[in-house]
Amino acid sequence: MSTPQTLSSFKEIEGLEVLDQAQAHEKYHRNTLGTSRIIRGALRPRRTEDVQKIVVIANKHNIKLFAFSTGHNWGFGSSLPTVDDCVIVDLSGMKRIVEFNEALGYVTLEPGVTQQDLYDYIVKNNLPFMVPTTGAGPTCSIIGNALERGYGLTPNIDHFAAMLALEAVLPNGQIYRSSFQEFGAGRSDKIYKWKIGPYLDGIFSQSNYGIVTQATIEITRKPEHLGQFIAFIDQKNFQKVVSIVAGVKERFGTMIGGVNLMNTHRLMAMVEKKKEWQVNGIVPEQHLHELAKKRGIPDWAVLIGIYTPKELMSPMKKHLFKEFGPYSKHKLFLTRGRLSFIEKILKFFPKLWINRTINTIDLAFQILEGTPNEVALPLAYLKNPHPLPDKNRHPDYDGCGLLWYCPLVPVDGSIAEKFTHGVKEICVSEEIEPMITLTTISQRCFASNIPLVFNRDDKEQCERVYRCFNRLMTFAQELGLFPDRLDIETIRKLYDTVDAPVFDLALKIKEALDPKGILSPGRYMRVKNPRDAHSKGDNNSV
Repeated sequence: MSTPQTLSSFKEIEGLEVLDQAQAHEKYHRNTLGTSRIIRGALRPRRTEDVQKIVVIANKHNIKLFAFSTGHNWGFGSSLPTVDDCVIVDLSGMKRIVEFNEALGYVTLEPGVTQQDLYDYIVKNNLPFMVPTTGAGPTCSIIGNALERGYGLTPNIDHFAAMLALEAVLPNGQIYRSSFQEFGAGRSDKIYKWKIGPYLDGIFSQSNYGIVTQATIEITRKPEHLGQFIAFIDQKNFQKVVSIVAGVKERFGTMIGGVNLMNTHRLMAMVEKKKEWQVNGIVPEQHLHELAKKRGIPDWAVLIGIYTPKELMSPMKKHLFKEFGPYSKHKLFLTRGRLSFIEKILKFFPKLWINRTINTIDLAFQILEGTPNEVALPLAYLKNPHPLPDKNRHPDYDGCGLLWYCPLVPVDGSIAEKFTHGVKEICVSEEIEPMITLTTISQRCFASNIPLVFNRDDKEQCERVYRCFNRLMTFAQELGLFPDRLDIETIRKLYDTVDAPVFDLALKIKEALDPKGILSPGRYMRVKNPRDAHSKGDNNSV
């Protein structure tokens, strides 16, 4: 069946928006990787029933589908499928907030609900809760981020861990609900993640076993008191400070959010004007450090959000100053009141450079408060030859080049230092700015997030960024480290060549649930068994 005939089958679904191949390409082909896919069309459902009908029709006509929540998966592939010839299922129109349970602290919502949508709902209804914010920005999906195992800096750091329940459309069009739901225990379902019997909700995270159309998320109540501790660190004290961070996380648990360690390059990229960064090549190390010294930017900064009852804030502040004191020349403690006071004073000195720094700190503080904003998005524009938009930033449409490198690193001073040193060495040799952040997602694990930014208009830079990425991957594996997320190009190269029981099991589950392989083929999974492909002499093409 040809593409127009295929899409006409979906037009039978009442109210479903159907985009033809040209329309779908125009809307969804842009991405920060500079890569491409053949997109056969796009569907924009608004109800779970629409998704069920889409899947049934796709099975009947053997049509490959690729579903996403909002498609703002910047630096990993954005809206693009993992393989060619898919019809996109864009869930961004499914924007219902089904239930907000203030007493029990959870919200049930659909995949099109963004950070900004949830924030607006909380403000409108005067609810004392925080959005699980991320640096990806206000337009990104709450459910999409959780299913990708994203994380943030508020006390609910691990966003998939905070996903208490979900519903999904299976490849045959049936609705998956948990064992509790099927036993009629809907109330238990939304308050206890693990249910009874085998835990199956987890198979829908970073997979292609179904299309999640609703989920219940644990949401954090606003604390009585919120503060931020900042310590400036010299490289020579890095290992010791990592040990202190581990101890602080273990001691205070959810009274502190994710702890960030950010190097000079990452800090400068957040506070320095775009004109200081070369579009081609990198800023010379000596110039960067001279500029950093002039601005008072350290080798590393430790940033800790503190969420406590008011009476515990002072003891925690004293403890942090005591622990970091011997290893930090400059320490700050900020509250919303203190930030507001500083900003009032600086209004009388609008041309001072520090205004830009304070504005960035204020935006970062808003993230800690659960207020979504675009504070981290300018990183994607660092090598973009086009001007940075003042608002409504969209890295795909604005022509940004961004590829994320995100290995998980032990909260161990020796290993973390070896890792960060190697990352910097490789990036500099490939003329990629080595902007490094380590974020604690537990007392034992850093999620490193390193944006490899490049000029997407420059073919040589596009080639160089993947060369850099591949070297970084090899380096990390030599240290026994691996990312928790991968871009669509790397997924294909890795998964189509691996052969081990864990991947065989994942493929057998896929074949049992989706025998025709219609849902998001190749997503964190082989398209077919490499041993079968080898015996048939093909190349795993789809």
